Amino acid sequence: MEILFDLKELRTFALLAETLSFTDVALRLNTVQSAVSAQINKLEAGLGQQLVSRGRGKKVALTPDGEVFLVYVKRILALTEEAVEAVQTVNARQVLRLGTTVTLAMSLVAETLNAFAKLRPDIQIQIQCDRSDRLLQRLEEGDIDVAFMMDQGRHSLRAFVLSVELAWVASPTFEMPDESPIPLAFLSDGRDLRRYALRALDAAGMKGRVSHLSPHPVGVRTLVQAGLALSVMPSQTIVPPLVPADPSLGLPQLASIALAAYKAPHDPSGCQGLLIEELSCAARHTR
Repeated sequence: MEILFDLKELRTFALLAETLSFTDVALRLNTVQSAVSAQINKLEAGLGQQLVSRGRGKKVALTPDGEVFLVYVKRILALTEEAVEAVQTVNARQVLRLGTTVTLAMSLVAETLNAFAKLRPDIQIQIQCDRSDRLLQRLEEGDIDVAFMMDQGRHSLRAFVLSVELAWVASPTFEMPDESPIPLAFLSDGRDLRRYALRALDAAGMKGRVSHLSPHPVGVRTLVQAGLALSVMPSQTIVPPLVPADPSLGLPQLASIALAAYKAPHDPSGCQGLLIEELSCAARHTR
């Protein structure tokens, strides 16, 4: 049998259990005593049980069934308030949309969000990952509020640009091949990093071979983590279990690249500047 409870009736019952007075409940609800009685009667009729003992000349009291029912009524009312508060809180929170690359999201951005959340817990961050060139376009189209990525050159929306060192990244178990070219893993469209790596090896008289390609940064990290290849990434984005390649491998020094943050011209949340400041601090930190 399905019984649908009216929250108004449940609140009336909870007040009656608290005051044990139909008159007091009527006063608190700004209604008449007969309306309070009608609501209690409706609850009892729906349940098929007497919840409140009352009568002329008798003190109002909860019956044993009423005592049991009260426990669940309090839970229902508390959950209702919690649900309303949760929805209102989400709707009231300002949203800040951050666009970044997967590689940066897994490293610098993760560190930044922890610090940012402590400063502005009222701001809801939404993260969207894409390629650097695509992120700038999405920023211009209004899809995101802040973009953090590889520098895309001078732009009116660029907030900062800074140089970061590239580093060889490896698994702790990686072993350099004796004579064959050094195996390398890169993104399928990561031509710039491939070029930096191969040029550095060539200048040092060493041979490298792009042995693995993946369309996604997670795939590159997996290949490196398995010890199948080395890769190249900004030094600040190296996170365990990957490590900077051991100096004993004799790998050449790599060039630097530029990371940049861009922000939309409008700032509804009022927090673009704070987020960009935290991103800048994280990017300047060297491991």
